[in-house]
Amino acid sequence: MQKSLKFDCIFNNQAGYLSCNEQQICIKFQSEEVKFHISLNLHLRWFYQNKDLEKCQIENNVLQSSSKNLWHLKDQLNSCVMYMGAAEIYEELQKISQNDVKTSVIVRSVITEEKLFCKVYKKQYEYQFLQEVRILRKLSKYKNVIAIREVYESSKYFYIILEYLDRKLESDYTHEENQIVIKDILQILDVLQENGIVHGQIRPQNFMYNKDQVLKLIGFSKAILDEKPDATDMYGLHRVFLYLYNYSNTSINTDLGIYPLIPGHGTNFLKGLVNNTQYRINIKQALSHPYLKCNETDHQIVQEQLHPKFKHNFSNAQ
Repeated sequence: MQKSLKFDCIFNNQAGYLSCNEQQICIKFQSEEVKFHISLNLHLRWFYQNKDLEKCQIENNVLQSSSKNLWHLKDQLNSCVMYMGAAEIYEELQKISQNDVKTSVIVRSVITEEKLFCKVYKKQYEYQFLQEVRILRKLSKYKNVIAIREVYESSKYFYIILEYLDRKLESDYTHEENQIVIKDILQILDVLQENGIVHGQIRPQNFMYNKDQVLKLIGFSKAILDEKPDATDMYGLHRVFLYLYNYSNTSINTDLGIYPLIPGHGTNFLKGLVNNTQYRINIKQALSHPYLKCNETDHQIVQEQLHPKFKHNFSNAQ
């Protein structure tokens, strides 16, 4: 959110002056002022005319200003307050998945025509919805996490609107490209740990690319906040590691000491990920592991010059 936003407005048919910061919306007119605390308990509804913003309803009050000012306000408030009227703004294009808690769909905005992801939570699972929103907002400044756009509420559902991604993680990259992917994921896990977050579902289906070839972590439905995150996510990385080299989980038997042969210190790296003792490799150790520095013949490579080859097919396990 920006630090401060100010503009002239009409509030309940009275001329006023609006200021908005991270904590509140304040409207002053004559000798009075009205304040609204910014939180998900604050409900707003946006009204459009020919795809331009015309006015905003804040609780039972009507706010009017230029379309430009209202767009600035909306951009500043997105995901920090609760919007109403999702069905008026978004049309469903494709259902991705459905369970007892939520439904994941691809939607399109009738205002901007942009494709987006949408998670639709049943009202009785408000805690899970709020937990996911809280975590996504906490991570909103990090480019490698799927971006939250808006949140909505209706009589029966909560909605999380997310950026749209359509390029899944593949399993036919080169060894050097796999190194880049693993390093990116380790940096993502480092961010999660620094923010006290356990994702809980680190697996290939929960990594996708945006149009700028930036790897993103998705699937935060089961993520939790934890003051001292454990090694759950680090252990989950071995599933991605095996997938990248076209191995299944059954290719490992730690009791018998059976591991697939992966080039460039990869087997040793894998052993560190699945070690069930206090010697399991941690994120900092993994980032300095020889696996990330060597190619198949153990020569140094310049990884920054490589870019994984992407395919335009869709996969999403949120």
